[in-house]
Amino acid sequence: MKSPLLKNVLAAVMGYVVMFAVSFPLFALMWTTLGADGSFEPGSWRVTGPWIAGSIGLGTIVSLCGGFSCSKLAASRQGVAILVGFVVMFGLLGIVSGMPDAAAALGRAADVSMFDAMTSAQQPPWMLWLNPVMGVIGVAFGAALETGKAPWRE
Repeated sequence: MKSPLLKNVLAAVMGYVVMFAVSFPLFALMWTTLGADGSFEPGSWRVTGPWIAGSIGLGTIVSLCGGFSCSKLAASRQGVAILVGFVVMFGLLGIVSGMPDAAAALGRAADVSMFDAMTSAQQPPWMLWLNPVMGVIGVAFGAALETGKAPWRE
């Protein structure tokens, strides 16, 4: 590939794809382990402490994998910076779309599908802000693991 910029952008996109590919089975496993009663407060879409703790841990693993793979594929450290931009941008979208709405007021049934859980779960507002921050930190550390150097230092 001749263009370093194009290679960096593609590396950042692949880093984000890796993040999605790693997150889906990990969170599905956590959902299977905790179930609806362990993931949500009784009769509510508000997530529980165990779900929050698990999602912080799994989110860290996911962002480390994304940063590592992006750094491995990128032409320079600018690829990691682009991935950080994606994490911030999608994190801000998550903050806007994650604010409580009418669904939060409605009770939930005892039998909940994973799709319903993904679309209706209500995270506490502080968690919506923590996700992109932890994502940026995880991407930076994942890139540092790959290079053995700080991600933005030449």
